[in-house]
Amino acid sequence: MLFVYIVYLLGTFSCGYAAESIDGKKLADELKKIKKDIGVDHMQEQFNNFQYDIKSDTGTQLLNKIQSSLETSLNDLNDVLDNVKSQIVTGTPDTQLTNLHRCCDLQDSDLTYLPEFQSKVDRSKACVTISPLSANNLKYPTDQISDVMKTNYENNKNVLWQHYSTTEGVSVIYPATKWEHCQVFDPRFKSSYAAAASPTDKDVVLVIDASASMSQPTGVMDKTKIVLAKGAANNVLQTLKPNDRVGIVRFHNNAYTPTGGTYSSCYEHQLAFATKENTDKLKGYIFSIEAVGNSEPNFENALLSAFEYYNSSHEDVQLANREQIILFITDGVSSSGNNPVQVISNENSKYGNKIAIFTYLLGQDESAKTLLKSMANQSLHNASYGPKQIGRFEYFDHGNQTFFPTKLATFYVHIPTGGQADQSTYTVPYVDPFSGVGLITSLCRRVQVSSGLHGVMCTDVKISKLLTEIEYFSEDEFTYAFMIDGTGRTLMHPLLPNAAFVKSTEDPVLVDIGVFERGDAAKSVIESMKSGGTGSKSFTKFFTKPRGKLVNDGSSDTSRQAHFFWGSILKSNFSVCVVFVNESYAEISESKLPSDTNIDMVFMYHNRSLLTDNFPDCKFYKRRVTLDRSCVKFSQAAFENPFQYLDRDETAEDVSKYQGFLTKKNEINPGFKSTLRSSVWATYKAEEFWKSNKARYVAWRYIATKAGLIRIYPGVNLLKSYDHEKRGWWRQAMAHPGSMFVTTPYVDAWGSGIVLTFVHTIHKKGSNIVTAASAADFPLEYFNWFITSVYPSCGSNSDGYSCIIIDDSGFVVMHPRLKETSDENAFKEPNHITVEEPEIANVLRSQGVLNPKSCQDYSTNKELTSYRVTLPTIMSSGLDFAKTSNTFELRPITETNLFIIRKKSKPNVPLTCTCDDSKSPDVVECKSNCNCLCHTPIIYDVCANSYSTESAPFPCSARLPDTSGVSEPDVTDGLGACYIPTCHLKSGDQDCFSEAECSWCKYTDTSQQIETPCCRLKEECTFGKTKSSTRDTCAPLPATPGGSDKSSGGADTSTIGGIIGGSIVFGILLTLIIIFGRKYFRSKYPNDDVDPYLDAVPGHELRQYTEKEENCFFPFLFCSQLFLIQKSR
Repeated sequence: MLFVYIVYLLGTFSCGYAAESIDGKKLADELKKIKKDIGVDHMQEQFNNFQYDIKSDTGTQLLNKIQSSLETSLNDLNDVLDNVKSQIVTGTPDTQLTNLHRCCDLQDSDLTYLPEFQSKVDRSKACVTISPLSANNLKYPTDQISDVMKTNYENNKNVLWQHYSTTEGVSVIYPATKWEHCQVFDPRFKSSYAAAASPTDKDVVLVIDASASMSQPTGVMDKTKIVLAKGAANNVLQTLKPNDRVGIVRFHNNAYTPTGGTYSSCYEHQLAFATKENTDKLKGYIFSIEAVGNSEPNFENALLSAFEYYNSSHEDVQLANREQIILFITDGVSSSGNNPVQVISNENSKYGNKIAIFTYLLGQDESAKTLLKSMANQSLHNASYGPKQIGRFEYFDHGNQTFFPTKLATFYVHIPTGGQADQSTYTVPYVDPFSGVGLITSLCRRVQVSSGLHGVMCTDVKISKLLTEIEYFSEDEFTYAFMIDGTGRTLMHPLLPNAAFVKSTEDPVLVDIGVFERGDAAKSVIESMKSGGTGSKSFTKFFTKPRGKLVNDGSSDTSRQAHFFWGSILKSNFSVCVVFVNESYAEISESKLPSDTNIDMVFMYHNRSLLTDNFPDCKFYKRRVTLDRSCVKFSQAAFENPFQYLDRDETAEDVSKYQGFLTKKNEINPGFKSTLRSSVWATYKAEEFWKSNKARYVAWRYIATKAGLIRIYPGVNLLKSYDHEKRGWWRQAMAHPGSMFVTTPYVDAWGSGIVLTFVHTIHKKGSNIVTAASAADFPLEYFNWFITSVYPSCGSNSDGYSCIIIDDSGFVVMHPRLKETSDENAFKEPNHITVEEPEIANVLRSQGVLNPKSCQDYSTNKELTSYRVTLPTIMSSGLDFAKTSNTFELRPITETNLFIIRKKSKPNVPLTCTCDDSKSPDVVECKSNCNCLCHTPIIYDVCANSYSTESAPFPCSARLPDTSGVSEPDVTDGLGACYIPTCHLKSGDQDCFSEAECSWCKYTDTSQQIETPCCRLKEECTFGKTKSSTRDTCAPLPATPGGSDKSSGGADTSTIGGIIGGSIVFGILLTLIIIFGRKYFRSKYPNDDVDPYLDAVPGHELRQYTEKEENCFFPFLFCSQLFLIQKSR
């Protein structure tokens, strides 16, 4: 009876608990303890104690510094061109022989890989290529230019590739490299060559005869006239630079322009800027042209369509400064329509006779020659409308039709240079054709000899290297610089993709600066910059910042009062602008560093193979590490010249110089920025804390700074390309300053399996300016156990509840499904609430909690939709069961990026669509009434390459490349484990999870519950489930000989029952006494020194919140009731 009465009392006390709310503050309080225990509070205290020096360079001073540096770089590059030009003009004449090797014939064994070229090269000499369309009696420029180029490279480290190309199609390339495209490469078809040979911007209309006769064979093997014409027209498109414009007309009886299908409607009547997108489309149109049987050419229709292109010029284009040309290709005469020469006169008079006519005849019909020559000469032009432009006529008989593609493609050499013959020209950015990675620009100049144009000399330079002062200019979070050319095209801006990592498969982003710098106040700044002006102005603007991975998290927009300072770059059409929020900023003072810092210990480089040490190694997960020290790794941002780091492999001498400077053995700075050394010293305080505060449940601990360094413990070797500022955890922390940020689960690049990162920003003394971020990685299993320790109902479905944790972008941090998988592929991309729980997502949308946010990504021309989880003011404490038809509740975890959902049942709401988690938002197009991560194509004027921004969302932050890669497992043969796991000795789940290598086994691989759970290595049991090979890992050891036999000599059932019943009652009463006793003593004698997170062993247990404490006043009763009922059964 006593037993039944106690059960009744326990059940009575437990009533009504489910109606109460889960408390998000409990988890926030426990996370604050982790924040303290991994050293965040300690490091913030250290940074508060450091003394700071105030730097107060004015905006004008910093602008002048950038201008001076860039002008010096451009002058040096012009010297490179002058040196080669001088050798061509005054040196040895051209010869029919060369001692330089053909680029395509070079052997890999003779070349050496150099990081700055991202290719194998021979720096001792140049090599040559010859166009397949070159004449048989071609001549080579003097071999001496190879030596000149070599000297140029040695004297100017900004120089990348140098190439001199002649009018005959010979190209000298330095340094020598194996060129895979010799058989199709012709330098005269490159836009950089054409732009230097003819610097004036051009409007070109290609008119191609597609009548029946164009299907006839030519003097070129296996090519008909139409095939030859299409190839030649394609060559013309290759020569055009993005400032040029182009249109296409094909004709026979009627005339046609690109229309329908995938072609933009503007191609039909508008000239299109020759951007890569437009030229790729128009190339496709050209190659689709076929000669039409039983058709005859009508020149009048063709010319009317061609002139119509010039009737639809874009408003912002200054026609007075452009050359306008029609390239007319045919094989005969017009068979119908009005006199083409009269048509040209009538139409050209509408445009002031500004349009030149170039005609090309594939054949030698005399009447066709006469007609086409008259068309080119515009013999019927009306002089009252202006002077006619000089045209050109050429014909190609059967024997010389091989040269037609070259003659058509090099039409530009016959265009007047307009006084720009000796000026250097800069190409718009394009991807390096040799390595296929990184945007470069070519500085090119015509080389004129007494007989005329001899060739074009170019030197290539990496955009990011040329504009280092701009790309890496950042004094604080809201400081940046940008550069434009005279047309307003953006050359460098923080919202553009990183120029060093753009690939050949990607289009360079060539957009007007007005896309990024919006608003009426910015317009006057832009107009002044385009005209070469100088000035300053202050106004309020929005700053766009990344929130993590762009397609998942989107961008954030923050309004600030900004100060603009701008000016032009001499001897160029470039202008640069610097933008500040605060002109003054603070750096840690080296002279006032606390005296307790052991300078000799502050630095151990991550790549220990470069500088030997005596620190013992051990095996940590799959990595070779040392527990004696943390390691330091730099990114390019740590150096005054980032390419000092990027373009060469580090040596032992380099690391020795680093060490000498950082430990004050010498004061010779090996190239670091002024903020680097004090950051190394400051972060050493983290190592001291980590080593004195063990944390076996943590995988890695690290601190990274804006000065360009990361410090990691235990000390481990990282890939050189690892850059913490391009990692998701860093970007997310920067977007959530002052918050405890927990990432979604991911596969650790350093080999510790599936982890989450806890990261928190560190701020400069007395300000909200972020200077660093401190982080630690936790195994996912530990975090799962940690959550269920705080909220026991989240760990068991016995009461019908389950818990989900999401971040403020709607991505799942913890979900019951994640506990059921150990497949790393499931964690390559985060899972969104719209995929995992679409019904819940729909309710959150309807309640205004899950809200879409769009931004425009101009690198892909997509408007990306991501989500924000925010609570309306009227429900700041969360979403109650009453608001969800008693299906779930949502609560914020204060001071974090997290929200917890306690789910009772699936909401009964209709689903209008299903989100596909196997596809990136980049490929999922948004649909109406569909709450998915997705995109919408940006509608813009393709031909004008212009965007309407009046009512458009803000631009997205740049897609920052993650260049870290995944570290390969180290060679750990013969190494002992850093920590010898004692998983099998641990009897409880808390004790088990105190070691990151351990897992608490509760189920077999077949989902059968294990009668007696046990603690084992993760290799045996993942996410609480054994593997098939370790299914019996928790089985008890076999009975020893001489053990008791239940069939004889055992106690009878009634005796056992009485003992068990009495024990249960006694155990319950004792448990209640202990619980209340502990609560009393803890409240009366708090002990702040107890550190349950660092050594979670019996006696110092994690605060175990019970289900009753989550929901009602009296603790622990419901669990006890269930326990007794189960036992009674």
